[in-house]
Amino acid sequence: MNILDKIAEVKRAEVEAMKSIVPERSLKVEAFSVLRSVLSMSGALRRHTPGVIAEHKRRSPSKGEIAPMSDVAAVAASYALNGAAAMSVLTDTPYFGGSATDLALARRTVPTLPILRKEFIVDEYQIYESRIMGADAVLLIAAILDSAKLERFNYIAHSLGLETLIEVHTLEEISMVPEGADMVGINNRDLTSFSTDISNCTRLIEALPEGAVKVAESGIRNVEDVARLRDVGFDGFLIGEALMSKTDPGEALRAMTGI
Repeated sequence: MNILDKIAEVKRAEVEAMKSIVPERSLKVEAFSVLRSVLSMSGALRRHTPGVIAEHKRRSPSKGEIAPMSDVAAVAASYALNGAAAMSVLTDTPYFGGSATDLALARRTVPTLPILRKEFIVDEYQIYESRIMGADAVLLIAAILDSAKLERFNYIAHSLGLETLIEVHTLEEISMVPEGADMVGINNRDLTSFSTDISNCTRLIEALPEGAVKVAESGIRNVEDVARLRDVGFDGFLIGEALMSKTDPGEALRAMTGI
């Protein structure tokens, strides 16, 4: 079993445990009752140059501890101050050290910044959770979902007013992207091994569907990487480790974007 399979297995168990505490029907009613207006992340990426989705991440399976004691509210405020178009918040606890509380704190801290819930979504239950937490967009990873689930989850997210970022790593996964996806992200990291090759983005960009906002993910480490990927057609750049490994992630963001 590879790393991604292990994470997905743990996630399914987590979801089943949560369903025993809060039934899906009750959660769904609550999600559709949320009154907060959703912010458009795809629109923010188009408006900003460059459109960086700055990520809060404490650790990862490949790098171990990155910023274990980081204050998500402080990081969110610094990202907003230093030019982020949007923010990504890891909510997985076992492998990334995040939580739903992190996203809720970020939401309160930066009410005008679109927030992506970075999670391994394997069940529609998690999409209802995302709306309640205060997310504006959800990540749907093609590597752990089949075409039918991608289409279904994309539909549910849109019915809640949420946008979707469909993450792909291969040409085969690009063929699974549902019609109407708001953003499509090419991940340079192979989630089965967590090895990274930034050239994966440039190899696959021409295959992405027209109309969707194009996002480059993982392995982006400096302003030159951002400029090169922008030149080949990417609208957005999801950057985490290169920011969170610095003493001041917001200052690192400003340096990376050349603002």
